[in-house]
Amino acid sequence: MSQRTVFSFALWMLIVGGIGGCTTMPSGSSATLPSSAFFPADPTELKPLQAIAHVQDARMKNCHKGPACEDAYYARALVALFENRADAITVFQELHTAMPNSRYEAATTGWLNLLQDPSLSSNQNKALMIQLKQEVLHNLLDRSELTTAKTVKDHDRRVAELTR
Repeated sequence: MSQRTVFSFALWMLIVGGIGGCTTMPSGSSATLPSSAFFPADPTELKPLQAIAHVQDARMKNCHKGPACEDAYYARALVALFENRADAITVFQELHTAMPNSRYEAATTGWLNLLQDPSLSSNQNKALMIQLKQEVLHNLLDRSELTTAKTVKDHDRRVAELTR
């Protein structure tokens, strides 16, 4: 082979290797993260999810650390799975960084690994992803119902105290 052909081949391999290396590097900034929802949401699921997101956003602004704050961040990250994958990653990372010993640490690490795994898009994982989506929805909606029930109970208790 001529020196020019060898040089061209080496240059081509360097370019291909560089592109391949860049695509296998872990994501470091939100600019390189996928921005679509991790789970597609049905229109009937959107309104309750938006309500949960609103409540968790308010809770996150008013908390510093502790179980209530852990709950707020974790629930907000779960809702973000239905909104924007990059946002979900960001909230899970915030929980992991701000409260590294939280009771959600194992789950948070698992979600971060799952969200950044490009092999999940395969059809082989479709049934598993549907089941996972249902589990997350069930978890979020149960939390929402418990929070609503607690709020109503607290309200009823306060009204009863005031009427005495």
